[in-house]
Amino acid sequence: MAEEYTMEKCKMLAEKVSSVNDLPYQCKKYPEAVKSANIQHQDTKKGAFEGMQGGLAAQANKKKGIQSHAQIQRRLTNSRRFTKQKD
Repeated sequence: MAEEYTMEKCKMLAEKVSSVNDLPYQCKKYPEAVKSANIQHQDTKKGAFEGMQGGLAAQANKKKGIQSHAQIQRRLTNSRRFTKQKD
């Protein structure tokens, strides 16, 4: 039996999802729910880099998948932390 999605229920779901693609198909017919999902998704992206000196550059690098120097350094150091033999 298919679940009934009302406008209120779709708006509630739109506040919690990370993108419009995560909304159920039945909720995509309500433009207000789709719009609120888009707005909420964009605000969280900007909030993560808010106050950073190179916030726009960091956001662009994250989209491209480029790691910062600190991220690379953390990944390449302490390689024996979990494989070290215990006496």
